[in-house]
Parts: sequence; structure tokens; C-alpha cells
Amino acid sequence: NKARNHWTVDLLEVQKSDRVLEIGCGPGIALALVAAKATSGEIVGHDHSELMIRQATRRNARAIRAGRLRLHLGDDSTIGELIPGFTKAFSANVAQFFPDKTGAFRSIATVLAPGALLATTYQPRNRNAVQADADRMADKFVRALADAGYEDLQVRSLALKPVPAICVLARRPR
Repeated sequence: NKARNHWTVDLLEVQKSDRVLEIGCGPGIALALVAAKATSGEIVGHDHSELMIRQATRRNARAIRAGRLRLHLGDDSTIGELIPGFTKAFSANVAQFFPDKTGAFRSIATVLAPGALLATTYQPRNRNAVQADADRMADKFVRALADAGYEDLQVRSLALKPVPAICVLARRPR
């Protein structure tokens, strides 16, 4: 998970003043990576699990005290409650669980600034997973993102064991 999170954050090319949203922040590992880069920006972690929010709070206490990081409890239907204007957003092994991927990506777009970058990473975790599993999910993400109006879609791959991870990068239209 650490390698996948580092890779995803690296793909975002986070700048000092970026406003960054992590969807499904879990225990806050990737949030800590982002906080080290967006030193004058704002970071929001969003997760449906109270336990994960508590763990992310402990892990990122300094950034929270400094007012640079906030945590939001909710699911994909509550993302629209966030203050719009994020310049970067990402998720890792989350979007495959969206019941309506196109609808979820549309909801995410409502809180992104025009031209903002979205990174959606997936690594198959099922027994006997193969590269084709990652490729099929990448195709689903690309279709849903395109249907939701995103542009400049790209698929990247990271060689991990037992199966590579994919990341679909997309931009909210300007």
C-alpha cells in the first residue's frame, strides 16, 4: 500500500499551495505525504469509516493543529458537501466500490477547480489477481470519467507484486 500511495501522490505533482482532496483517506498515510508537499495549501481527507478518520487524525495531528488538514466523515454521496476549489484529488483502491462510478466522478467534479487533476488508482487485491483485472478496472474508470465530462484521460501502470497497479489521470474541464 505504501508504494502505491507514494506513486499516486507523485503522479499528482503536488505544489506548495495546492488544495488537495483524498477520497477514502483510510489511516492517513497518503495525507501525510501530501502535507509534506502542500506546505502552504489545504488538504482534506474524506472517508466513510470513523475508525479510519480517528487513525488519520492521530497520524496527521500536527497538520491538523496547523489548520492545513481537515478530515471529513462521509461516503461518495457526501463529497459535494466539501468547499469547492480543489486543484488536485485522488483515491487509491476506493473508486471500484462506487456503485455509480459516473455519478461519483460527477460529484467529485463539483468540488474540483476548473483544470484540476484527479488520480484514481487501483490494484487488484482478489485471490489469483492478474494484470487483466487491473486493465478491466482501468477501462471502467476511463469510461465513467469520460461520461462524467473529464478530459485528458491517461492510464499509468506501476509494477507491483503480485499484480501491477493502474492509475487513471483525468482533468476537470476548464
